[in-house]
Amino acid sequence: LKIAVVVGVMMSDPIGNLCYCFTPLVTYITDTPEQSLLACISPRASPVSTVIYKEFGDAFPHPPCTAMRTLDDIKQVCIEADPNDFEEFLKATKCYSLSSVQKPFWQDWLLSDPSKFLMLEVLHHFHHLFWDHDLQWCNNVLGSAKID
Repeated sequence: LKIAVVVGVMMSDPIGNLCYCFTPLVTYITDTPEQSLLACISPRASPVSTVIYKEFGDAFPHPPCTAMRTLDDIKQVCIEADPNDFEEFLKATKCYSLSSVQKPFWQDWLLSDPSKFLMLEVLHHFHHLFWDHDLQWCNNVLGSAKID
């Protein structure tokens, strides 16, 4: 797929016409912990914006956490700490809210950017929204005896 995004591939459409196609990474549907892993970001930071856990919920719209920024931060960490010395490297990554990944799978995938291709797993998020927030609110308001 990485090669096809650069050079393209000849494919036929449903009626048999040949089309020259490219395969950009458009979406990757995962839950939040896996998004952090894919974006090479700390679990305490957003995989799609520059916000960290202490700033979650504030009114300021944080800029996106772009692939360029993440790759630049990884390069900087590799300069500051030896990637082969895991403990030293892990300490250096924390300053940049990165995970310990130094070679993301998407780094050489043309036009790929985690802030654009990572999507919420809607069913998972709505399920947690209901059980973790809405149901708790109803229990507080009505009492658990009223909720069956």
